[in-house]
Amino acid sequence: MSQGNPKSPPFLFEIVDVFKKGAHHKSMEDDVAKALAYQVKRELAERYFGLRKLIEEDSAKYFKKIEEIRKKILPNVKEGWYRIYFLLIGKDFAEDFANLVGLSAPPFYTEYQKIQDPFALLEGFTLKGWTFKGRYKNLFFLAYERLLEETEKYQKAFLEAKVEAEVINHEIELFKEKYDLSEIMQFLKSLEASSDFADLGHTSLQESVSTLEKSLAFEKIPLPEKFLPPLPKLPPLKEIKFELEELINVVLKRHSSQAKEIIRYVKAHSQS
Repeated sequence: MSQGNPKSPPFLFEIVDVFKKGAHHKSMEDDVAKALAYQVKRELAERYFGLRKLIEEDSAKYFKKIEEIRKKILPNVKEGWYRIYFLLIGKDFAEDFANLVGLSAPPFYTEYQKIQDPFALLEGFTLKGWTFKGRYKNLFFLAYERLLEETEKYQKAFLEAKVEAEVINHEIELFKEKYDLSEIMQFLKSLEASSDFADLGHTSLQESVSTLEKSLAFEKIPLPEKFLPPLPKLPPLKEIKFELEELINVVLKRHSSQAKEIIRYVKAHSQS
């Protein structure tokens, strides 16, 4: 009687089938886990870089504003100071004027000395008054009021820029608190094997965090003081008019001929 191949007991087939089903179930769990981990990482990255992009856009607007102040508003303030210096005819009087308005030294005076045609600073001005002295004083008062106006515009823009910088820096602080890279990496490590950090070219979490912190450094932006000179508020004309008149009287006594030349220039150009 031929025995042939022995038949396996029926219960062995049941055991093998259970193992097959279990392996398939484990594979499905792994796939779901990987899909969830990927989705979590994607949402985390989108939130991180989305918020960071908004802050960076605000920072770009801030630096653009600083550049506009530097190129469009500050030159008008400087010109106002140059005009005052030209009418005071001398550095000693420029220093007296600076002290009078609360400054220790005349700002932008070195730049003023490089001007080739200071008479052009008086383009568009007109004379008021009947006497030479009266006309010169009124001309100086007009120049001072122009300086006041331009200084106020500058200070307003400067203050707005400073507030923007402080708000942005506060946003950066909150961003760093909310998205701590060490905590993020620890969280990601809990989602997947540590070997996945090899994407960053390192084998340890600490090295990965160090690399990310360097490449994703998010520093605070400098305040306007780093790019623009802070100028104090000037007193209204009515508060120092008497002192300015006394100063102009001394200027006219010492530099009468130059002052008359200035008056002639303004008169000739205001009539043309």
